[in-house]
Amino acid sequence: MRQLLDEMVVRPVDAFRSVVEMLSQQVESGQRIDAIFSRFAHALSSPSARSSAGQTQLTSAPAKQSSMTNEPGNYSDGLSDEDRLILDRVEGALTDGIALKDWWERTYPDGFASKFELERVFNRPAESFGFFDQVLLPSGMLPVMGNFQQMFYDQTRTPANLNRQSAEWMRDQIREFVLHYFMRISSFRQPEVYVESGRPAVPYYLEPLSWCPQKNILRQGFGFKQYYYKLRESGRIGKFSEAEQSAIVDLREIGPTYEWIVVKVRIFDFSFTFQPFGSNGPALSVPLTEESYLVLSRDFILNRDNPATGSLGRYGFGYAFIRDPAEGLIQYGPGQFRAAIELINFEVSKLGEVCVKMIFVADRPEKIANVSLNPVDWSFRLADTFSFGMTSRLLSPVRDTFERIPANTDGFDPVYGFVSLANTLSANQAAQQLCISREQLDRDFLAQHFTQHYMTIVGSLLTWRQIPNWLDAAALPEWVVTGRSS
Repeated sequence: MRQLLDEMVVRPVDAFRSVVEMLSQQVESGQRIDAIFSRFAHALSSPSARSSAGQTQLTSAPAKQSSMTNEPGNYSDGLSDEDRLILDRVEGALTDGIALKDWWERTYPDGFASKFELERVFNRPAESFGFFDQVLLPSGMLPVMGNFQQMFYDQTRTPANLNRQSAEWMRDQIREFVLHYFMRISSFRQPEVYVESGRPAVPYYLEPLSWCPQKNILRQGFGFKQYYYKLRESGRIGKFSEAEQSAIVDLREIGPTYEWIVVKVRIFDFSFTFQPFGSNGPALSVPLTEESYLVLSRDFILNRDNPATGSLGRYGFGYAFIRDPAEGLIQYGPGQFRAAIELINFEVSKLGEVCVKMIFVADRPEKIANVSLNPVDWSFRLADTFSFGMTSRLLSPVRDTFERIPANTDGFDPVYGFVSLANTLSANQAAQQLCISREQLDRDFLAQHFTQHYMTIVGSLLTWRQIPNWLDAAALPEWVVTGRSS
């Protein structure tokens, strides 16, 4: 019954709702049309958490599981099958994440196989670059790519005779802000202008046709919520209550209290755009707004006072990405990394200057999208679209019979397929002269991620500066403490 409800009601409604949301966005008409088709196709083609047979559809990469995670006695009551699918992947993601972090620390700054410039034109970072390389993980060799940027964050403004005292005060403030509150305030709304029309609100189904001013919400940055935890002493695995999800735990509790916690992040305003005929031609824009599960352990928490000459403190956090058990049309990006880590580290100098370093390492994509080449699958998907999932249910025995016939089920990537075709027909001149290559797509992805890092840090800076004392917990605004803003 649950699957029937998903096929007949939930998925078509979600697809229609995504189209309505896109119609209300104030973007150019051409981009809006591209996004509408992209969102509609993605919503209809993404599989639900369960297949029609009642079994979860997993990615081709099997989940790596630890003996602790597999023991039923370690789970708290109230965890669903979907919860356990995520939890069964935590230890494997954590193992790969720690291996990537160790590799980064051995390789930075000049040990990369390929290193290239990656920087902002405005407000240039102190240091930044992108890279390609390979990393030996427990599961085998993995081609990786990533980016690094270091930028100024803030500084004290005091008379010279108070520099030392002011710098130490800044260190204590940054420590509390980064380790206790940063993950609660790392997403934000863009400023918007709204002119009151004086008319009553129109019904939601008429909003796309209305010219009345609307309160459009544009969010940016990283939005975090905590979902699961593993207690250090007992090894017990549980789930945070809904009221606790936005108030990310003090990261200094990871280690003493928690072995790890699992959070879900939504990276706002992040999309993949495919323009096969250049910047002036038609484009396919797919918003990558899927929420990714991440695991934080003590290995990713940085909390050091006086770590080096000239430094009063280094504080930060990081996480390993957990691959989503469900597969959809998009095969790369949030939720689909085979292995990936993110590190955000702050440092306070003895002069009171604060800088932040941001590191991202992920596997290089094997596919960008996956379109099935199985004619049976194509036919039933199309029929399900128009029958709200009833075709597969009514003709399930017929489908099972046809699927026993050998067919190409690996799928086809239209993005990389176009790249290969263009270079085959042009004797590789498309890559050499027009930058039509896999490497260029990888660099474009890193550039977009690079920008997301910057926007997240700049957005957090506005919140950091409006609080006079981060150590005065009683005076903090409720939205900071709860992690729930507008």
